[in-house]
Amino acid sequence: MIIRAEKVKIVPMKKDQFIGSWFWWCKLLAIGGASLLLLLWGISALYNAYFLKNPQEFIMIFFSASFMILLGITGLIYPACRIHAYFKNDSF
Repeated sequence: MIIRAEKVKIVPMKKDQFIGSWFWWCKLLAIGGASLLLLLWGISALYNAYFLKNPQEFIMIFFSASFMILLGITGLIYPACRIHAYFKNDSF
């Protein structure tokens, strides 16, 4: 049995028509704001984890706070890169 691959036509990405609109800016601000809150909440949880007496609770809070910080930083990088690309290229 011979399996042959079909030719795939690769087309460039279409320019998003919503880039630069008020909805686009509101979406990026909402993602950035939620990520900033998550980052601050993670830093606070990580700081407070060191005051726990139970080592199992410390490990649980430590890793969950680290994950919240990671998500917060990632959520802040996304809008920053999108806005940078918008002002640098004026398109994607």
